Amino acid sequence: MANEVDRTGLLKRLARSTALDEISRSLLDEPAERLSAWLRTTAGIVAMLLALQFVTGALLSFYYLPSTAGAHTTIAYIEKVASAGYWFRSLHHFGSQLLTLFLVLHLAQMFWRRAYARKPVAWIAAVLLLAFVTGNGATGYSLPWDARAFFSTRIAEGMANGLPMIGGAARRWLLGGTEISPLTLVRFYALHLLVIPFIILLTVIARLFIFREISAGEERRAWAKQQFARNAIAASVVFFSLALFATRFHAPLGPPATELLPGYLPRPGAQFLWLFQLLKYLPGRIATAAAATLLLVIFVALIALPFLNKSTSREFMGRPLRRIGQTIFAAMLALFFTLTALAYIADFSNTRVREQLARQRADEQAFLNQPFEPVRMAVTEEQNAGEQVQDTATSITGNSNAGNSNSQTPSVSSSSQPPAAYTKSCSSCHGSRGQGFFPYPKLLGVSAKPNRTIEDLIALMNNPEAYGLKPPMKSFAGKLSEAEEREIAEWVEGLKKPQGRQR
Repeated sequence: MANEVDRTGLLKRLARSTALDEISRSLLDEPAERLSAWLRTTAGIVAMLLALQFVTGALLSFYYLPSTAGAHTTIAYIEKVASAGYWFRSLHHFGSQLLTLFLVLHLAQMFWRRAYARKPVAWIAAVLLLAFVTGNGATGYSLPWDARAFFSTRIAEGMANGLPMIGGAARRWLLGGTEISPLTLVRFYALHLLVIPFIILLTVIARLFIFREISAGEERRAWAKQQFARNAIAASVVFFSLALFATRFHAPLGPPATELLPGYLPRPGAQFLWLFQLLKYLPGRIATAAAATLLLVIFVALIALPFLNKSTSREFMGRPLRRIGQTIFAAMLALFFTLTALAYIADFSNTRVREQLARQRADEQAFLNQPFEPVRMAVTEEQNAGEQVQDTATSITGNSNAGNSNSQTPSVSSSSQPPAAYTKSCSSCHGSRGQGFFPYPKLLGVSAKPNRTIEDLIALMNNPEAYGLKPPMKSFAGKLSEAEEREIAEWVEGLKKPQGRQR
C-alpha cells in the first residue's frame, strides 16, 4: 500500500514539474471507447515509424558514401557484408512506405473527428509531416545509385522544374547545376539525412512543446493511460510485423546505374506509384508541371482547411468546413488509391511489361546473391603522389588484400592541371580528370576516335549536333573564347586510354 502511495505521489510530482501530462492529454483528445479508441492509435504508430526512420537512417549513414563512384558499392556492402545490414536497410525502406500510409490514415481519422476545426495545430502539423516525409522518401530513392535511383532522380528533377514560377531555379538548385552530376547525389544526401529530418524534428517539437492545445479535466487521466497503452500495443504489432517482413524481403537494389541495360522499366516505391501513373496520362513537361502543381494544391488546401471563412462560405453551403473537407479528402484518397491500383493493373495486364519487370527482379535478386566485389578506385594525382591505387573495400574493411587485381585505372599523359575553363564548364559532367560520370562519357582516349582531332574538338564544342552528339551535350559557342576552347581541346587530346595496372 505504501509503495502504491509513493508511486502515485511521484507521478503527480512529475506531472506538475513537466509538460508530459499536458502533452499526453493534448495528443489523446477527448475520450473514446472500444473500436473508436483503437482506430485512434495511428498517432502512436506514426511516432514509432518516425523514430525507426531516424535510428535506421543514422546506422546506415555510417557506411554510405555519397558519390556517384562509391554510393552503389557502399550500399552493396551494407546488403552483403555488414552485420544485419540488409535487415536495417529493409526496415528503413519499407518503414518509409508504411509511414506515408499511416500518416494518410492519421489525417483521415482526424478529419472524421473534425479535429481540423477543434485542433488546427494538430491538423497542420500532421499535414506538414506528410509533406516532409513524402519529400524525404523522394530524395532517399536516389541514394543507392542503381538504375531505379537514376530514374527516380530524373522524376524528382522534372517535378522541381514543374513548380510554378520557381521551377527553373528549384531544378538548378536541386541538381547543383544544369544537369545530373556528382553534386546532385551530394545534394540529395544532405536533404535526406540533414535538412528534411531536421525540419521534421522541429515540426514535432513545435507541436508537442510550443503550440499545445491543452484539454483540462482530471476525469481524463485514467482514460489517457488506457489510450497510451493502446497506442503502445498497436505500434508494437506494426513494428514486429515490419521486422518479420524485413527478414524475408530485401529492399530493392539492382546493378549500378552505369550498367543500365536497354529496355529497363523504372518503377518507384509504392507510395509514389500513383504519381508515376499520373505522369503516363500527360505529355512531356506538362505531366511533371501538372503533378507538381497538383501536389502543391493538395497540401495548401489541407493546411488552409481550419482557416476557411465560415460566414462567407455559409451563403453557398450549409456546413462549409465539413463539405469542403469531404471534397478535398475524397478527391485525394480517390486519386491516391485509384491511380495506385491502375499502375499495378497496367503492369500485370501487359505481358511484355510483366515479363520485363520479372527479368529486372530476377537481375536484382541475382545481384544480391553474388558475393560482394570491392571496386578499385583511383585517387587524383594530387592525392596519389606515387601511392598505390586503393580499394574501396580497404577503407571499409581494413583488408589491404581485398580487390580485383585485374582492375583498370585511368591515367593522364600530361602532368599539367586541367585548364580553368575546363574545370568551370566541363568537369561537372566529364569529371575533374576526364573520367566521366554516368550518363556522361569519359574523355580518356577520345583523341583516338575518328574525327576527334584538336580542330574537331574545338568545332564540336561550338556545334555538337554536327558531330552526332545530342543533349545534354550543349554548345559553348559564344560562352568560351577561342583561346579557352583551344586550351581545353589540347588538354583533352592529351588524355590517354585506361591502362591495366597490376598491384
